[in-house]
Amino acid sequence: MLLTVVVAEPQRMTALRDGLPTPGRVLRYPTSNLASALESIRANQPGLIVIDGTFLHGEFGPAFVERINSLNLPKVILQQAIFDRGHWTMVPLDQKPPEVRPADNQRVVAVKKAGLETRRAPRFMVQDIAQAIADGAPIDVVDLSVLGAQVISQPMMRPNQKVRVNLPDTDGPIQLTASVAWSVYEKKPDEPTPHFRVGMEFDGVEQRTLEDYCKRHCKPEPLPVRR
Repeated sequence: MLLTVVVAEPQRMTALRDGLPTPGRVLRYPTSNLASALESIRANQPGLIVIDGTFLHGEFGPAFVERINSLNLPKVILQQAIFDRGHWTMVPLDQKPPEVRPADNQRVVAVKKAGLETRRAPRFMVQDIAQAIADGAPIDVVDLSVLGAQVISQPMMRPNQKVRVNLPDTDGPIQLTASVAWSVYEKKPDEPTPHFRVGMEFDGVEQRTLEDYCKRHCKPEPLPVRR
């Protein structure tokens, strides 16, 4: 039976596990424990090694690949895992992950220029929400209302895209369907990878459920309305 070793960033491990089919018996290691991953590769000599693309193209990825190559494993295939257009896939190591910048949503541009406020319900700054998920990939929730949310996503989201969102909660995640209202590309000099700041509107969710959720996980004071 084929043995596959997967090495991924800890915050992407669950999303990659659920979204990328891997053949045979699979051993998974976070990038925070590369020593164990290398020892397992040396001892088990897998036929396939899959490396998270975000880690691969970061500061320590190339050196990790060199260490694998120095083991001179017979018949091993190295692939990277990337998240592209809403899906996880495996591609060769030398393929750079896509970095596609969409055109700025004109509705967002107009709102920013005019200083207008389009909010239909009070928004609350997130206080203690653990890792949320959108279409199998982790997102960071910035603020939340009974109608929608502002989130940070590394995978690109396009306006009008439908996404499945899981908000973590003590009794199990709250599962929602949302529509992307706007998406803005951001690349900050102090951050290694770009991301997308996204505004989404929830579809058909019971507002009482989100009212209670906001009370448990958000700051009590609503965000001020811009004039």
